[in-house]
Amino acid sequence: MRFRESFRSSFKSLFHNKLRSFLTMLGIIIGIFSVIMLTSIGEGIKNQVTSQVESLGANLLYVFPGKIQMGPQTGESKLGVQQAGFGQTNNTLTYEDVLNLKGQEGISAVSCIYNGVDRLDDLNISASTTGADEDLIKVSGLDLRYGRFITKDERVNKEQVAVIGDQANKELFTAGNPVGKTFKVNGKDYKVVGVLEYKENQNMGPQSEDMNVKIYFPVTEMIDRKDQKNISQILVKAVSAEAVEGVEKTVNDIMKKNHTDDEFTVMKQQDMLNAINNILGILTAGLGGIAAISLLVGGIGIMNIMLVSVTERTREIGVRKAIGASRRDILIQFLIEAVFMSIIGGLLGLAAGIGGAQLLPSVLPSIQTAVSLTAVIIAMVFALLVGVFFGVYPASKAARLDPIEALRSE
Repeated sequence: MRFRESFRSSFKSLFHNKLRSFLTMLGIIIGIFSVIMLTSIGEGIKNQVTSQVESLGANLLYVFPGKIQMGPQTGESKLGVQQAGFGQTNNTLTYEDVLNLKGQEGISAVSCIYNGVDRLDDLNISASTTGADEDLIKVSGLDLRYGRFITKDERVNKEQVAVIGDQANKELFTAGNPVGKTFKVNGKDYKVVGVLEYKENQNMGPQSEDMNVKIYFPVTEMIDRKDQKNISQILVKAVSAEAVEGVEKTVNDIMKKNHTDDEFTVMKQQDMLNAINNILGILTAGLGGIAAISLLVGGIGIMNIMLVSVTERTREIGVRKAIGASRRDILIQFLIEAVFMSIIGGLLGLAAGIGGAQLLPSVLPSIQTAVSLTAVIIAMVFALLVGVFFGVYPASKAARLDPIEALRSE
């Protein structure tokens, strides 16, 4: 019965000071909103990257130069120079390694990525370009809109042809079908043989950049032109997901014939996915932790207002004690008020956070969100604990008041 009375009294106190109660809860509302929004963005990126990596198939393997460190890419979204998302040190990989892997048992296709930068004379800019062979279209998940991809003959003969991305086509030829047209690269004419379908940007992974701005040349022509034989990575496609383990061993054995263990790294699709998820998990946790700081600020606000409330209601406390209320009753009453503000603020923040997470992709289509049930539960539990933690001291102070002194208070 006493608990019910304390509950009713706490609710009345908050209701009679609606504006002050709302302003006190604002810190909690903002804190929960921030936690939900930031963690949902992190989860959305994680889901998006996972989907992109898995779409390439479970039978894909990658060979990277050296012992690499994976991380998010940075760079421009248009035809400007972009930085790769993988560290490349001790690079000794060559196109000969690709040729050595072609035709091996269990392997259906092998290709490579040879990253470079070239001058596009028609646009007067430096652009991110890639050397590739005829098998890249089989292992990369790229689709053609116009024309075809680079052929084996064009690779062998080192011909000056190119396959361009959707955005590159718009900037070089104002869209349309440009197959057969030419554009100048470092003063030389290159004929367009194909245009890629538009592809959503990839945030991380083996091709962690805007594929729509890419320009592909025969890898052999690009190696000769730049006089640099080291390629950026090798992509190997196994005949099936079940063959991946055997193919991984085959790739390692063949690579070890010409390289030491620290000169290359073979990674399966699942290895890539696990590493990316670990990075994004840390990112999401970090974003949530930063947002949680505002919850602590909100908790301090609750404690301050509760201390003011104790001072204002000193005489009320004295009256309650005089008619039989125990220290425990007073403690519970003020603690309930603090927890009330924290929970109500948490629910309002939760509603705002979920609503914001649902609305954000429609405002910024490049950002995907996914509200995590775990983040919701943790945020609400944290809000409750903030209310308890920051409400204990004011409640304890109220409970310790001497009834005689409290009754004398004006």
